[in-house]
Amino acid sequence: MADLVWLHEDALRRTHPVFSAAASGARAVFVWDNSYLDAALIGLKRRMFIYETLAGLDMDILAGTADKVIATLVAEAYVTRLFVPATPNPAFHALLSSVRSNCPDLEISVIEDTSFVALGEPPDLKRFFRYWNKAKKHAMRHGGVLA
Repeated sequence: MADLVWLHEDALRRTHPVFSAAASGARAVFVWDNSYLDAALIGLKRRMFIYETLAGLDMDILAGTADKVIATLVAEAYVTRLFVPATPNPAFHALLSSVRSNCPDLEISVIEDTSFVALGEPPDLKRFFRYWNKAKKHAMRHGGVLA
């Protein structure tokens, strides 16, 4: 039985609870999927930030179509459990649905994290800048709660 951690751009840190949920020594990967990054409206500057952050983490960065890369890893490494950080991103949810379809025997756990800021409404995912303009006003408050 092998565990795999599939990290995405909303959880770029080794202290995310997804790493505690998986077995010690589980392989961690980030799949660099340009079609997904395009669908998620992630621009060049944010891609550069993502790559630079990943370069400082101890994990594999794999290129390709994410759902196919994950399905291949599952088959080749006899992965039985996949751990994924939670995200509100619909483009990532579509990829995860595809993985579920391609790997019906795979146990998938979506691991929640404590948000650093609580917004009163769902975030605007079209542009990170719009989200950050709302979140930054409250991110440094005690508890990060939007009043």
